[in-house]
Amino acid sequence: MLDAKTIRATVAEELRSRLGARWFKPDSAKLVVASADNLTDFSIELDCYTDRRYGQYDCSIAAVFKWKKFSKLWKDFDAWYEVKDPSSAQFKTQSDRKSSRLFLRVGFDAIDGSFIGGRDPFWAANEGDLDAFMAQCVTDLEGKVGTWIRRWFTWASALDVMDGNGQLCGSWRDTTYFCLLEQVRGREAACRWVGEIDATGWPGLLAAQVQYLQSQVCDEAAAQP
Repeated sequence: MLDAKTIRATVAEELRSRLGARWFKPDSAKLVVASADNLTDFSIELDCYTDRRYGQYDCSIAAVFKWKKFSKLWKDFDAWYEVKDPSSAQFKTQSDRKSSRLFLRVGFDAIDGSFIGGRDPFWAANEGDLDAFMAQCVTDLEGKVGTWIRRWFTWASALDVMDGNGQLCGSWRDTTYFCLLEQVRGREAACRWVGEIDATGWPGLLAAQVQYLQSQVCDEAAAQP
C-alpha cells in the first residue's frame, strides 16, 4: 500500500541506488547533490513531492537551491521591510519565512518543458506506477534535467541561466539576481544594474527589494571610505 512517506523514501533510495556517487552525497537520507564539478557553494537538494487525490498520488520532483549569501541578504531585507511596512509581517508564517530564503525551487517537469509547458501530472496508484516514475526521474537526471542542473556548477554559467530565463526565482528575483551578478562581476556592476531600475508603480514587495538594494546596500557601500 502506497503512502506519501513510503513514496518519498522509495524514490530517494532508488535514485541513490541507480545514480549513487555520480550525483548524491553519500550517507545522507536526503538527495543532496554532491559533485567535484560543482565550483559554487550552492546547496542543491532534490525534493520529492506527493499529493494524494482520489486514491492516487500526484508525484513530482524538484531541484531546491539554497545559498547562504542570498539567505543572509534576504533576512536583512526582510527585517528592513517589516519596519518600513509593518503590515507585511501580519500574516507571515514561519513556513513563509523559511521558503522565502530559498534561492530557487524548480520542478523537473518545468525544466523538461523548457519552462514553456510542463508534463502532465504523474499519477501513482501502485508500485508499478511508482517504478515508472522513478525511471522517469533517472532519465531526467541523465538527460536534459541533469544538464540544466549542472549549469549551476559554475558562477558564470549560473548567471547565464538566470539571464536566459526571467521566470526564475519568482517574486524575489531581483534580490537573487543582484547576489549572483555581484558574485560574478562584483558589487559595482551589481549596483549599476539595480541603480538603473525604476520600480515606480511596482507591487510593494517587488518595489521594496529594489529600494533596499539601491538605498541600503549600494548607497551605503558607496558612502564608505
